[in-house]
Amino acid sequence: MKNLNLSLLAMACGMFFITSCEPKQENPPTIEESIEPIDTMETSASDNQNLEDAKMRLNEAEENLKEAMESGDKAAQEAAQKAKNDAQAAWDAVKATANETAEAVKDGANDAVDGAKDVANDVGDATKEAYQDTKEGVKNAAENVKEGADKAAEDIKNIGK
Repeated sequence: MKNLNLSLLAMACGMFFITSCEPKQENPPTIEESIEPIDTMETSASDNQNLEDAKMRLNEAEENLKEAMESGDKAAQEAAQKAKNDAQAAWDAVKATANETAEAVKDGANDAVDGAKDVANDVGDATKEAYQDTKEGVKNAAENVKEGADKAAEDIKNIGK
């Protein structure tokens, strides 16, 4: 009876470990790159206000130049032309600054996305290594259980001798 109990116990342990092991996977899981770029074309309220102010001053200067040309006053026409040129230069400068700011934000966002991709790849590599280590550990444990079950079966056979 004792031999029967020990053999049943050894068989039960062996069956438990055989059925509890995960199936072998050919390709370990990987992390998919699903990072989307960030929309960076937003501008702040002050940037919008600066653009609107510069455009308004340019429009006013163009109106003043048109009125001076219609009046025929050369001095007023020259002053209006200078004011229009100054307003145009200010408009171009504000527009260029806004474009540079938007480009810098876009570049920064792209750098952040690249950094996130690098981190995701590093995590994927570490996960793959952990998977391989776990797989080897489970395999070693299964071999140890098998060896233990074989030794127990051998011991059971030798008990009656």
